[in-house]
Amino acid sequence: MSPRFRKSQESEIGHSRFRTSVRGRARPSRGPIPGSPFPTHPTWLPRAVLGSKSPDISRPALAVFATDLDRTILPPSGRVSPEARRALRQVRAMGLGTILVSGRTQTELARLARGFGPWDALVSENGAVVEAPCGSPPRIVGRAIAAAVRRRLVEFPSLHPELGSVVISVPRVERRPLVRAVAGLAVDLIPNVDRLMVVPAGLTKRSGLRGAMRLLGVPGKPYAAIGDAENDVELLEGAAISGAVANARRPARGAADYLCRRRFDRGVLEFVQGPVRDWVNASSPS
Repeated sequence: MSPRFRKSQESEIGHSRFRTSVRGRARPSRGPIPGSPFPTHPTWLPRAVLGSKSPDISRPALAVFATDLDRTILPPSGRVSPEARRALRQVRAMGLGTILVSGRTQTELARLARGFGPWDALVSENGAVVEAPCGSPPRIVGRAIAAAVRRRLVEFPSLHPELGSVVISVPRVERRPLVRAVAGLAVDLIPNVDRLMVVPAGLTKRSGLRGAMRLLGVPGKPYAAIGDAENDVELLEGAAISGAVANARRPARGAADYLCRRRFDRGVLEFVQGPVRDWVNASSPS
């Protein structure tokens, strides 16, 4: 059995192409509709309401707001901005829980999360490690397959892996030896900007978020999400309303309902003040 490559649409890694289907739906518009501070026209509405003749259709109440970390709410500078903190304060004022979702290790994510203020849950290693509510012992899934991957990597000294509790990543240029190393194991190879992650099959940020929501007492409830990269696609596709920051890579842009005009943390603030607030207002009782 060969490892599966997970992509939302055709891309190139080295000289090989991997294609999966993209769910057909209306293309999102970019940014605000002319004449309105934020979009309120059906062309940008998310999957839950696309096809309606009226943008005022009742929408289910959101339970949580989930955001990716790197290159989304945290810019490449690594500094937490006032815009990021403001976005999260506004989300909490809307009555939504806040969940930080990342491919980073739990230790790294917990350290960086403190700079933003309080969170309800942390989901690290692409969904493998869930701390919900924050301060509780992390729950880890996929350790057995991770141990098998590590044993295989010993036989491939040319690889330069970064090791988490479960997820392992290598530079994308090392794809070919990595494929040989994990052949026959039940893993997915997920591109994430300049790296390729080895993840137990079926484990995604979306599955990790669902686990966090169960532990928070809101299982299966609608959520809002924003991200920037290939490993955010499933998270965005599962959201009631989703956004991609202006610097997002093509797969994330294709999965999102709303394409931000601004980059990084400012895009997150734009998404919160626009589509998320629109949704919350439309779902609130009059």
